Amino acid sequence: FAADGIVLDGEGRVDESMLTGESNAIAKPPGSRVHQGTHNLATPVRVQVTAVAGNTVLSGIVALLERAQAERPRLAKAADRAAAWFLGRILIGAAIVFAVWWFVDPTRAFSATLAVLVVTCPCALSLATPTALAAATAALARRGVLVAHTDAIEALSKATHVLWDKTGTLTKGLVRVEDVRTYGDVTSQQALEWAASLEQLSEHPIARAFTVTGAPTVRASSVEVHAGRGLEGRIDGHLLRIGTRAFAGALHPGAPPAGEPEAAADAASGESWVYLGDESGLLAAFRLTDPLRPEAGQCVAGLAALGLPSEIVSGDEAGAVARIAQRCGIDRQSARLAPQDKLERLKALQRDGAVVVAVGDGINDAPLLRGADVAVAMGRGSALAQTSADLILVRESLDDLPHTVELARRTQRIIRQNLGWSIGYNLAALPLAALGFVPPWLAAIGMSLSSVAVALNAMRLS
Repeated sequence: FAADGIVLDGEGRVDESMLTGESNAIAKPPGSRVHQGTHNLATPVRVQVTAVAGNTVLSGIVALLERAQAERPRLAKAADRAAAWFLGRILIGAAIVFAVWWFVDPTRAFSATLAVLVVTCPCALSLATPTALAAATAALARRGVLVAHTDAIEALSKATHVLWDKTGTLTKGLVRVEDVRTYGDVTSQQALEWAASLEQLSEHPIARAFTVTGAPTVRASSVEVHAGRGLEGRIDGHLLRIGTRAFAGALHPGAPPAGEPEAAADAASGESWVYLGDESGLLAAFRLTDPLRPEAGQCVAGLAALGLPSEIVSGDEAGAVARIAQRCGIDRQSARLAPQDKLERLKALQRDGAVVVAVGDGINDAPLLRGADVAVAMGRGSALAQTSADLILVRESLDDLPHTVELARRTQRIIRQNLGWSIGYNLAALPLAALGFVPPWLAAIGMSLSSVAVALNAMRLS
């Protein structure tokens, strides 16, 4: 859809995952609202345009992104501020040293002042932070984690919470057939072949779950799309239906209700089920899932061990979100959230003093990512999500996230060690130089060695 509007005629099924994170297509009967950038996957519809250009929902999400970006404070480098403060006072101190030596022994005034300026040059102090950040950034890049903003390493070391999107982040974002239940003499392979033959003519996301393995060996003809219910077609002259349970079983209403004991359990489970039937009744049932990333649970547990509890904020339906949360060991989750709802949840945590890491991959996650203290995007996520991110997981492996948190904390320890060494060296060397015990050549060596020590300490991160 090129603009926002209201459906006047026809009944489409719309993929709104780019806006909401919902993995299943949404039925859009007359009177329903549709939004710019979403895709109609079923029959054509006629839409009355209600908003264009900057007034659409998609434009509103971009505006949220820009507002979150404007509200986010820029992290200043404490070391640079300290170096600037220190340098000003060194210049004042050097002037005092020169004046004192001029009255005591004018022949030593210049060398003593030069020694003070050289030995206290804040090179090591200025190098303390950037060398550690550079080493950490290089180490992360070798593991497939790109650091877009180095300020994120400092914020990540202080993180207290992690907010997760579900689809495409904790899950792979690809609908798959996870289980096949057959009735009568039909085998699972036959059922999958027939289903793939019917679904290959559909652009619905669910259809891709059946056609992902390649072209079926049998061909369907006279395939018709029944919006919101399923597809009907013929294979070798045999009439078949695939879709909802009622639709697939309606070809022979008088047939024995195959699978009736499981029907209530299927409905209560909150899982997605698709049914195949013919004139004799139901032939098979397919359980569809968006596969969980195999490392997701381990990642959540690893973050929890580091003191970072996880929470899911998703636009998907409640049942799917609850299942993923249970499998990952996440206690708190929210479903059916619009982008502004995700951002508000983030702001609520931040108002309570939390430092929040947000992990997402879709356009609908961009405001959340931009408002977070640390934003993490998946390598195959949307371009808007990646431009909003501080860190990008190029390898798409969540195993890298706990390691990144650990490395960020190590980086902060190294920075503190470097700063401590730099300040300690300057405080120790300054009075010796001012009293004339350190000649300029020795001051130059000491200053150089202090910088080398800082750099070598930072290299331990890599």
